[in-house]
This record gives sequence, C-alpha cells and structure tokens, in this order.
Amino acid sequence: MKRFVFASVLFAGLICFNIFCLCVVSEIKSEATGKLDLLYASVLEENFEKTLSECEKFTGYWLSEHHILSQIVRHDLLDKTTVAVSGLIPLAQFHEYGALASEINRCKILIEEIWDSEIPYLRNIF
Repeated sequence: MKRFVFASVLFAGLICFNIFCLCVVSEIKSEATGKLDLLYASVLEENFEKTLSECEKFTGYWLSEHHILSQIVRHDLLDKTTVAVSGLIPLAQFHEYGALASEINRCKILIEEIWDSEIPYLRNIF
C-alpha cells in the first residue's frame, strides 16, 4: 500500500510540474508573439527609430527568456529561434525591411513550433 501511495504522489507531482511548464511556455509564447506583432506593425509604418528600438527590446526579452526555456524546451528549437532573433537588429539598422518582416514571421513560426512541441499530443510522446 505504501508503494501505491508513493507512486501516486510521484505521478501527481509529475503532472503538476508538467502543467506548470506548459503554463510558463504558454505565457512566454503569448508575450513574445505580442511583441513580434508590435515589431511587425512598426516595420509596416516604416518608422526607423521605433523599429530599431523594438528590435532591441525584443532581442533583450528573448535572451532573458531563453534561460528559462532552455530548462524546459528542446535546444534545437531554441537555437533556431535565437539565430533568427539575432538577425533582427542588423536588418533594422540597415533598413532591410523586407528581410526584417520575413525574419519576424520566421520567429513567430518558430515560437509556435516550440509551443506545439510541448503540448502532450501522441505525436510528441511517441
């Protein structure tokens, strides 16, 4: 009986931890997507100073959240996203707005892929 109780407590702890991790990834995904939407809007406005400022803010935000996500998410997805984010500031500095818009969309897709890889679907488990 003690083994059953111990196993049940461990299983409940595992489920709670996984739900917590999903909430963290969901919050970061929502916030990052919102920031990328603001960045994309500033690109469409062709406001050079605002775009560069938003790129710097988002890069700083991503690098701060990268440390949290690296404990939860597979590193290959994080590395791809970090490489895409690292190109935002140079593209904004040199006024390459077509390429910048493309990289913003790429970042959004990669963040969605991170979220999708963490949801406990059967395809993610097996």
